[in-house]
Amino acid sequence: MLVTTSRDPSSKARRFARALASFLSLPYVNRGKQNLEEDETWLIVIEDHGNPAGLIKRAGDQTEQMSFQLSGDPEGRRLKRCVPKVAGEEMAATAIAKFFELEWHGSIAPARGRIIWVAPNALEFVDEGLAKFRLKI
Repeated sequence: MLVTTSRDPSSKARRFARALASFLSLPYVNRGKQNLEEDETWLIVIEDHGNPAGLIKRAGDQTEQMSFQLSGDPEGRRLKRCVPKVAGEEMAATAIAKFFELEWHGSIAPARGRIIWVAPNALEFVDEGLAKFRLKI
């Protein structure tokens, strides 16, 4: 899976895409005028008025979309490679785990590690107990 932005992204969308790619331990691709390859799975950050507003997941001919509002400004520094797990109430968390192609850990988040915590109407991206950013969905 690769993370990218629209063709002419704002700096906020680019910064969020890089932070998301780093958190998920995925490569970030500066798309420019490239077309998306059919045999790859892409997470594309979309924006509304210059702010990141959603993700489109393209895998072959299938497309899924998740809309959100970014809360806070994600850090720009790269994180150590570590595959996160998803935690939270089973029905909502397993849908998020499937979207990101990750493993559902359970309804209780572990104290250590990298976790996407699924709360009612929000996703909390936590690394080693520190919240990196939050998406209101």
